[in-house]
Amino acid sequence: MKAGESLKDPAMWKNVQLLMNPFLLILGIAAQLIGIEMTEQQLNAISYGLATLAVVGNTYFTLGTSKKVGI
Repeated sequence: MKAGESLKDPAMWKNVQLLMNPFLLILGIAAQLIGIEMTEQQLNAISYGLATLAVVGNTYFTLGTSKKVGI
């Protein structure tokens, strides 16, 4: 990615970004769904870690793939 440039198909990339959110949510609750025994603190740490990755990743890719969005 280069500053000031855009993807050839930004709509497709934005759709993929939107699909990342439910995917990360499923990963966050997967331990509960398949019965892996974890403490509440461990589950919270995993959930907060995935949420942090999602926010940072989505922010970075949104800013890096659009000419019209920026800080």
